[in-house]
Amino acid sequence: MMPTPEHRAEPGADHSLQAREPDRRQALSEIEPIPVRVQFEAVPPANAWGQGGWKLVSVEPGDAQDPLQIRLFRDEAQGYYLNVTTPEPSIFVLWREQDGLAKAIDITLSYDEAGRWLDGGEAVDRVPMPEEMCAWLTEYVQLHYQPETRRKRRGAKPSFMRAEEFEAMVQREKETFSPSASQPPTGKRHDG
Repeated sequence: MMPTPEHRAEPGADHSLQAREPDRRQALSEIEPIPVRVQFEAVPPANAWGQGGWKLVSVEPGDAQDPLQIRLFRDEAQGYYLNVTTPEPSIFVLWREQDGLAKAIDITLSYDEAGRWLDGGEAVDRVPMPEEMCAWLTEYVQLHYQPETRRKRRGAKPSFMRAEEFEAMVQREKETFSPSASQPPTGKRHDG
């Protein structure tokens, strides 16, 4: 359910009060980045010949010195929508192994952005999103996500060619490429 404006403009009404009130949509479009800390846990090898790995354990609130920050961008609203409408909304972390340790490189709440990272061959893990953050992200989505409208086609569906044209082409192909005892080879096609 999309939110409705709190105040509707009426013809001849005094708009001075509306001008002084902050626009909620504008307020949520300029959100300060949220610093976070990411923690990984070493995973022992499954057998004597295997290698160990890393497991994303948590994403927790950080302070201003932490290099990773959750940022929201309006053009990622569809990715946020896809995330909050899944059975388990998540925080996605792009990470790489550096000097034998797991290092978080980037973080997102966008399902689409995480998918692009995976498509690019990056290591991406997720942790469940806290309920408070999910409510906050849902509000952002309600204010900024606009589903794409499908354009309705008018008239007949486009096709490669009309049935008559197709039949004529098939006939030409048969005449050109079918071997015939009465005609010498045309040199256009050689089987063998």
